[in-house]
Amino acid sequence: MHHMERLRRFADWVTNSIFNKKKSKTPLLYYWTRRYLITLIIGLILIAVVSIFWIRHNTIESKLQLTKLFAQELSDRSVDETGKIIISPRLPFILEEREKFLNSREPLNYYIKTNEGDILSPGPGKMGPGKQEQQHLELIQLMKIPKELTVEKISSADNRTEFAIISPIVFEEDTIGAVIIIQPISALTNINPEEYQLLGLLLGGLAILGWFVIYSLSRKLARPVEQVADAAGELMRGNYEIELNEDVQEKELHQLVVSFNEMAKRLKQLEALRTELLAGVTHELKTPITSVSALIQAVNDNVVTDERKKEFLQMSLKEAKRLQSMVEDLLDFNSFSAGSIKVMKEKIEMCQVVKEIVYQWEIVHQPLLENVNITFTTHEDHFLAIGDHVRVQQILVNLLNNSLHAVKGRELGKISVDLFRNGQFICLEVKDNGYGIPKQEQPFIFERFYRGENKKYVERGLGLGLPFSLLLAKSLGGNLSLKESSTEQTILSFQLLSTS
Repeated sequence: MHHMERLRRFADWVTNSIFNKKKSKTPLLYYWTRRYLITLIIGLILIAVVSIFWIRHNTIESKLQLTKLFAQELSDRSVDETGKIIISPRLPFILEEREKFLNSREPLNYYIKTNEGDILSPGPGKMGPGKQEQQHLELIQLMKIPKELTVEKISSADNRTEFAIISPIVFEEDTIGAVIIIQPISALTNINPEEYQLLGLLLGGLAILGWFVIYSLSRKLARPVEQVADAAGELMRGNYEIELNEDVQEKELHQLVVSFNEMAKRLKQLEALRTELLAGVTHELKTPITSVSALIQAVNDNVVTDERKKEFLQMSLKEAKRLQSMVEDLLDFNSFSAGSIKVMKEKIEMCQVVKEIVYQWEIVHQPLLENVNITFTTHEDHFLAIGDHVRVQQILVNLLNNSLHAVKGRELGKISVDLFRNGQFICLEVKDNGYGIPKQEQPFIFERFYRGENKKYVERGLGLGLPFSLLLAKSLGGNLSLKESSTEQTILSFQLLSTS
């Protein structure tokens, strides 16, 4: 049993180790450095192979050229003043010196052939009557004496590749024979080891330098990404006090760091705003409940006279309706955000629809419009747009309500509705001369539950009017935006797609 338990634990450990190994990720620095290094090594190996072949080819070519010169020298020394082919007594010493100069691992195989086909003298290689010499003699017998210096590639019976350098012996412009030097290719490819050592040192230095440069550059590129990754982890844990160093030279990395800093700053603002708005929404919902409870409690306890009970009950009904209205707004917003409320898109005549909406709104809010001047302007008689009459009415009423709240306190408030065409869109702009929206609040006016400083202590509500209107506008294929706002004028623009 103990052995079985140990085996089970060992199997669990192996399984966890493999799983964690698969699950773990390689750091960016090591990931790219390793791949760059592998690519560098493969590239250097290819360079080394090509370099060796190139050195070998050049060595063969250069030694062939030297052997040609040597063959010409021997052909000049192999004829006397009378035109007779001779063998110089200094030939062995000359051959020894040339072999050292050619750095040949094998002795030079030197022959002289006459026009009659006789081979007068083999070279001083002292091969004796061996098999290789016999093969050379047979090959030389088949060779023709050329008019110019030539090089022929020959193969012996044992498949050994050799070069035959043939230099004609000329006397008074007549070819009387030829000097033939046969060199195996192995002798021509005898490369000085120092050349390979130099190539190895060069490639090794390039490998070390390349790895250092790759590591340095990868580290420089990986550092900002690592900082962003660490900062993202801090954001995930709820820490918004993050400020990354923006001193990055690379354009894309600089944009990444700057964007992350802006995102962290924005999230910090939104988190503070969320906390503030939650408290505001709680307060807005709690206030009418407290008022209704207190008023009904006063009536129930007979704290007020009979004459005022009816007044207290009316006040309770008013607060209850206000609470019901806010709850309905909240439910509508959540339902629309979840996609459970659909819009009915159709062709609507915007001039007629907007005119009716403005007229109805004026009638409903007539008691509040004593010092407010409302105008409606259209630049064409007909504007056909794709929309939903009910949703357009909701959006326009929200915009008019906002403008009405903004012009309160003005000696003469002005609200204007302007309808015009802008490219493929029909634009509806609502302007007012109210207190305006401060610049620092403008990015948040379409955030749910947001209420500006000029509004939160004056008007009751949840701050869902503009966010709900924006959702409606986008669902209709249009848009809602703040065009401009100052202490003199605020313009909100609602756009719908035109059918023409």
